[in-house]
Amino acid sequence: MKIEETGPEAQLKSALSGVRRTLWGVSAISCFGNILMLTGPVFMMLVYNKVLASKSMPTLVALSLLVLVLYTFYGFLEGLRGKLMARVGIAFDHRLAPGLFNATLRLPLTFGHQSREHDPLQDLAVIRNYLMGQGPATLLDLPWIPLYYSILFVMHPLLGAAAAAGAAFLVLLSLVNQRATRDTSRAANRVHAATAVLLTDARRNAEAAAAMSMGDDLCKRWGTGYVSAIVHARDLADQASVFGAIAKTARLTLQSAMLALGAFLVIEGELSAGAMLASSIILARALAPIDQIIGQWRMTSGAWGALKRLRALVARLPKTTAQQHGMPKPKSQLSVRDVVIVPPGAAQATVSGVSFEIEAGDALGIIGPSGSGKSTLIRALVGAWPVARGEVRFDGALIAQYSPEALADSIGHLPQSIELFDGTIGENIARFRKDASTDDIVAAARLAGVHEMVLAFPKGYDTPVGEGGAILSGGQRQRIGLARAVFGNPFLVVLDEPNSNLDPVGEQSLNEAIQRLRQAGKIVIIVAHRPSAIFAANKILSLRNGRAEMFGPKAQVLTALFPRAGQPHKPAPVAANQVANTEAVAHPASAAAQASPAAPLPAVEILTPATAAALDRTLRGIVANLDTTRARRAEGQPLRKA
Repeated sequence: MKIEETGPEAQLKSALSGVRRTLWGVSAISCFGNILMLTGPVFMMLVYNKVLASKSMPTLVALSLLVLVLYTFYGFLEGLRGKLMARVGIAFDHRLAPGLFNATLRLPLTFGHQSREHDPLQDLAVIRNYLMGQGPATLLDLPWIPLYYSILFVMHPLLGAAAAAGAAFLVLLSLVNQRATRDTSRAANRVHAATAVLLTDARRNAEAAAAMSMGDDLCKRWGTGYVSAIVHARDLADQASVFGAIAKTARLTLQSAMLALGAFLVIEGELSAGAMLASSIILARALAPIDQIIGQWRMTSGAWGALKRLRALVARLPKTTAQQHGMPKPKSQLSVRDVVIVPPGAAQATVSGVSFEIEAGDALGIIGPSGSGKSTLIRALVGAWPVARGEVRFDGALIAQYSPEALADSIGHLPQSIELFDGTIGENIARFRKDASTDDIVAAARLAGVHEMVLAFPKGYDTPVGEGGAILSGGQRQRIGLARAVFGNPFLVVLDEPNSNLDPVGEQSLNEAIQRLRQAGKIVIIVAHRPSAIFAANKILSLRNGRAEMFGPKAQVLTALFPRAGQPHKPAPVAANQVANTEAVAHPASAAAQASPAAPLPAVEILTPATAAALDRTLRGIVANLDTTRARRAEGQPLRKA
């Protein structure tokens, strides 16, 4: 199987390689441009030393026409160099932007809360703007500075020495400037990033902030950071103005000193008048790149820092590969073997040693107290978080052996926090895929039981949902999120608290949708605190403290966990490693469905709203007494009789 690396790190290397190749061509243009910049000094020397001495008008006209042609060609080369650098910046951006956008989406899944420290797209914009500006062209002129100084040394050693001393002073000044502003610049960047994060959080939680009058306090907190950022910016501007003034004064002084030294050499008869003026022009040209680098030092250092951050970030991102022969879409089995999961940015595992196996047509309910690792587990099952140890396999193949495209088509996920995107209902259901057909969108809505709800809107599937689904209620967002999860006929559908915002009618539609998915030979995993969410499940996995407490058929696991739930005797405990051997006895119809996923499953009883609410209250009471019952059993105390 041929594997080709396609991650952000490989894309960054390719983009930098493309920039280097283009810069070779730009360097050739810079070579001709810098040579043509000698046109002025040479013309001045010829005019002073030849034309004025001979008083030849034809020579003056010929030299003037030649200079005009050379300067025209120089202008053409400068324009061409500017256009090439603009295209270098755009090409660099185009190569990296899609990959860095995808990397940005995965930053919270890779670094957890530390992801706020990274903004790769902003770093990319800094580098792009720098490449499109004058900074790179100035750097390409630096290698030609020795040419000008060599000419000055040839004209007279004193001229070359004076020019070299002045250039060394300006370079030293720029290094001092960089060191003096480094700490202030870093502090300014940190404060700016912190205030940007706070502003983003405030916008995302605007409703809560308005309802609880948090606006003034948040504004004060944001204002503290904002004022600090302004102070740092002021300090940087002050330092830049001081160093800029010193550099400008030194440059003007050096040029005047160069002219005075040339005049002295002319008086001494060691230099011609034309050479004196030409040396002043050559010095100005030699100092120009240094002066420009000092003026653009903040942009240059900012672009270099952005590139260093990008390199460090992409080196830490998980490597992705393009597989020539990827695995086909899974159809029959999900197997989890001894998985250990460490949340991104954390040091300790929150799920350890969980194992289970389910088949097509199964609906697995994952239950357990808050903080038991339920959401952590399902994030690993959908490929959002990597497993630190163990295996997650579809049809016997590791999840890493499937391409991202195959996983996207095989997995549907309804997260606990429903986030819709600014667009229409149809676009959100279709996951914003351009090739999605209306029939596919409607089929997903019907499967999720939301087709009639969508048609109740005046614009139907073309109804805009607003930013984050703002115009919809919590229950409507959850039901549309369910339709999005089942779009594309996925093999595995994972639902995290799918009924947290649903009314009894919505819960009935949810259970009907789960039953339809089971009848279609899919695997459904439901994470729930409310017992009514697992009525359509045929298997239960109980988690406690990140470990599998029990796994098996629903009736047996619930009976073992809740012995007072109408059971005449205490059942034998079901261990986590006693998988599904007993299910064929307890649920023969379910076992037959596993043997032949396409066969219709026995109908799941759809409860009326009143009955579902009553059962929900009963099971809530049982769950409330679970810890007390387990504690009494662990201490050897007799259980109270029902």
